[in-house]
Amino acid sequence: MNGKIKKIYWANALFSQADRMFNKMCAEKLRNLGYEVFLPQETPMTYETAPTNEKIFEVDTEAIRSCDLLVACIDQFPIDSGVACEIGVAYALEKPIIGLYTDIRAKREGQGRMYKNQYVMGAIQLAGVIVYSIDELLERLHDFKMKS
Repeated sequence: MNGKIKKIYWANALFSQADRMFNKMCAEKLRNLGYEVFLPQETPMTYETAPTNEKIFEVDTEAIRSCDLLVACIDQFPIDSGVACEIGVAYALEKPIIGLYTDIRAKREGQGRMYKNQYVMGAIQLAGVIVYSIDELLERLHDFKMKS
């Protein structure tokens, strides 16, 4: 490991206004700290009436390939399928991953506990860490360094 993390891929659902606002807010916080952030909702194809599956996959995969770290928001139930795929791609490319799990039920025990797919969670935990707030995410970013 040699240098600091510079470029972050932000993986989260982006179809609702609430998700896009959350993504934008988080990207702004990261950018204000000097990170470059790839936010899929900012690509022109997001607003095309019919982007092809292949184009979406190619653009986003290249962005994951060129990033230093992937942040995956895993609040949705179940984890958004696109986010799960992005986690798998990042893991296969040996990129560090931070899972952002802000749902207040994340640490509950018993019936109130939210189920998360263990295979996806295992990929995150083997490649990085799960954090439970934006503040914790910002603190933990300092723990990660680019691979040489």
